[in-house]
Amino acid sequence: MKKTAYLDNNIFVDIEQNSLSINNLLKNIDQNITDFFYSASHLQEANEMTAKTKSELNNRLIKRFQTISSVTNNNYLFQELPSNKVHKLKEKPNVVYNTINDVPFARNMMKGMMSTVNEEQKAEFRKQLNIDPIRINNYSPKEVIEQINSKSDLMGGFSLVGMIEKAVELHPQSKKMGLHNRFAGIFEMLDMVGYWKDKFNEKSNYARLWDSSHSHFSSYCDYFICNDKRTRNKAKVVFEIYGIETKVLDSSGKE
Repeated sequence: MKKTAYLDNNIFVDIEQNSLSINNLLKNIDQNITDFFYSASHLQEANEMTAKTKSELNNRLIKRFQTISSVTNNNYLFQELPSNKVHKLKEKPNVVYNTINDVPFARNMMKGMMSTVNEEQKAEFRKQLNIDPIRINNYSPKEVIEQINSKSDLMGGFSLVGMIEKAVELHPQSKKMGLHNRFAGIFEMLDMVGYWKDKFNEKSNYARLWDSSHSHFSSYCDYFICNDKRTRNKAKVVFEIYGIETKVLDSSGKE
């Protein structure tokens, strides 16, 4: 049976640096994988690349486009707006990159979606919930959901999903919000309670937005291959919530 896989950005980086190959992935994951996919999120992350000179940056971008193109054969997961439907298309990465950058305010809009809750507030929130990050990190996805839901009295009477749905309902553009927004909200909530919490830096909130986006797009494939254990574990919880059967593995084939 033919299978499909979505690769996190860190996998493309490893392939680009020759520390990983497609043959390795097929051997470690599933020899039945026939198609790998990418999304606009990979090109949004390419926007974060830096270099000493404009020429060097351009060369890095070209190399990234070539890596994505060769691995995926230009298999592209495109999210149509405002319907939020996801389509499987054929498109070159450089074309997607140029399309993204034709809308100069897009990146600022995405950064505007980041959490405005600071680290001190998050720490206080975790203290009030009295959830031990070390213990909850060893729970199964189902147990994580149950643990958070058991604290509903401290979250205004809402369950984990209930809180996300309330946030969507109160958002000015709620009608335009789809599953990808819900993924982002749950990723943020999981990080707030300390579940496989990201190491904080000036870019961690922005990076988590792309982690959730990659997880969302991967739900349209059989496999999500990612070498970031924090992203893998958060993705498994979201998949459990929405009954998504995408299998989450690292490049060695381990869960």
